[in-house]
Amino acid sequence: MENEKTGGVRAAEHRPLCLCILAIGALFAWWNLYHDDGFLFLSNYLNQVESCLACYGGALGAFALIVGARASWRRRERPWLIALAIAQALTGTWLFIAVMADWPAGVIGGQLFIGTAFFSQLFFLMRWLCTRPVPHIAVAIAVAIATYGVLEAAAWAVMALFPLMPLRIAVRFLLLALCIVCSWRVLWKRPVSAQNGPEASPFASAETDKSAPRRLPPQLLLHCAAYWLIFGMTHAMASGIIPLGHDKLLPCYIGSVVAGGIFCVAFARDDHAAKLWPRVRTTIFPLTMLSFLLLSLANSGLTFISIGFAQCAMDAYLAFYLLATIVVMRKVHCSYLHAAATATLIAVPFIVIGVIIGDVLKVSVPLNTESYGTLSILAFLLLVAGTFWVGDDRRVELVWGLEKKLTPKRFEDKATTERCAKAVEKFGLAKREGEILLFVAQGQNAAAIAESEVISLNTARTHISRIHRKMNVHNQQELLRRLKEP
Repeated sequence: MENEKTGGVRAAEHRPLCLCILAIGALFAWWNLYHDDGFLFLSNYLNQVESCLACYGGALGAFALIVGARASWRRRERPWLIALAIAQALTGTWLFIAVMADWPAGVIGGQLFIGTAFFSQLFFLMRWLCTRPVPHIAVAIAVAIATYGVLEAAAWAVMALFPLMPLRIAVRFLLLALCIVCSWRVLWKRPVSAQNGPEASPFASAETDKSAPRRLPPQLLLHCAAYWLIFGMTHAMASGIIPLGHDKLLPCYIGSVVAGGIFCVAFARDDHAAKLWPRVRTTIFPLTMLSFLLLSLANSGLTFISIGFAQCAMDAYLAFYLLATIVVMRKVHCSYLHAAATATLIAVPFIVIGVIIGDVLKVSVPLNTESYGTLSILAFLLLVAGTFWVGDDRRVELVWGLEKKLTPKRFEDKATTERCAKAVEKFGLAKREGEILLFVAQGQNAAAIAESEVISLNTARTHISRIHRKMNVHNQQELLRRLKEP
């Protein structure tokens, strides 16, 4: 009987997570189908830059909308969800009218507004998801990416078998309805109580940052810039090499499903999710580099594989980027709004720049074997710099996780700090020994000090031994008593 109750509780706990996965998958499928419309159904509409500026520019529009109205959406979640649903439905209808009228400006405007609504709703869903354990988040993102590929492939199959405009509209609006219904049940079905902890409300634990934001290290900025530039270039160059059509979309959908599987295997375990950067070096880096190399084989009978790999690499990195944003948020104890805004402001400009570079290259440079060889070398050097510059695993965690070294300045025990300062003067300790003394006074052992200060265990032990000798003590207990002496 108790096992049945336990199983029921677990099912009730996992049901919102499954609905969130389905909502994110349907949302991505809805948005991407309209992104594809700009290339499949408009004559002479081959400029990738305008479409990407519209689609990804929607992220900046969503950021401005949420920041400007953050006080409103905290108090009025239900009206915001209804408004986003209406805005997406109206904009989707407008975009179809622009497509049928062969009006490029209307298509670009429609993609911009759909992108704004898409990223706004994605923000709400990811903000709810960030209250879950990191392995659960990794699984949810992986399955959501795979679900997006499956749903879009199903929509593509229906529209390919029955190429009717009313059916095309109906399929898209079914995806939107699925997303809205699942979002409603996940985010606002249960009553919100501030006393039930962060799990009760996805909005209760988000605004917890009371400290000044930390400056992002240059290694992390280089990493994001390198990958989003490469993906932007790949996206633009693939559109110039491979003829547009439904035969190009199927490998993209399959690539999304495969990306979800790869990401789940690489990041969904407890120990894997805790070490993001080593997983990037062993999974994301080779996948990205291979996708760029295979792009040169697109016209030699490997079009399906080339496009599939490109989509797989980009979606796998997108999944990692979403997960890393939440991990960084938790590491630095900032709000999800701050973390998501930073991630958006880093990613969007660089992917747009990459698209512009790729668009210029495919127009001005003959994409032959020699030019691809040069581009591949440059891409490899850029990815290596963005992936391996930071050094060993411990320094990698300090950079990517934004973990500050545990320095004496972070201790808040003023009395202990004052005692240690007096001991430094009284016993003639060096500056570095004074810093280590404060760690020891706070109960840290040699191993913890070595890890916090990124030094070897022998070095930490040497510092402690010198402190003991100068203070004429033999262990930590004697040292603590000596510190309390007047």
